Amino acid sequence: MTGLEKIISQIEYESNDRCRIIIEEANKKAQGIIDSAEAEASGILKESEEQTAKKLENMSQSAVSSAELAKSKILLKSKLEIIDDMLDKALNEIRALGDEEYFEIIKSLILNNAKEGEGVLRLSAKDCARLPKDFLSSVNKALGDKKIVLGDEADINGGFLLIYGDIDINCSFDAIASSKRDELRDALNSLLFS
Repeated sequence: MTGLEKIISQIEYESNDRCRIIIEEANKKAQGIIDSAEAEASGILKESEEQTAKKLENMSQSAVSSAELAKSKILLKSKLEIIDDMLDKALNEIRALGDEEYFEIIKSLILNNAKEGEGVLRLSAKDCARLPKDFLSSVNKALGDKKIVLGDEADINGGFLLIYGDIDINCSFDAIASSKRDELRDALNSLLFS
């Protein structure tokens, strides 16, 4: 082997060795980039899974809350229907009372709602037909200085209207039940559903 061949061989050897070192460093860098990318991708995937799990949990809680709200609304509606039905039955029972008991209720309501001066009592046609003979005199005696006279029939279903000039006091059972409905609902709700 000549000197030139030795030099070329030496250059070739060093060149191959240098290329091998460069390739190894490039492979190490490439592997480092791959490892870093895989770690970053794994972190992103884990974060995405956690966010998805949180969203699913929130959606699940929201669905449960919505279902509970719907259930509460249905239950409340059912309770109100039961209470309204009981109120209607109670009003029907009052209307169906015997004359003596019925007109004691009417008298009590008149005494609680009468104003100064002369008032006109208007009853339903049914109540006018069954009005006890001494009812007005009994009421007027209990009123003292106040006075009640019987007026025309009223288009109501039990109870009465009491008229003082321009002032109408509606003591029909339907009006009383309507004005007291929330109060009566609360009372019945505590009795029935507690």
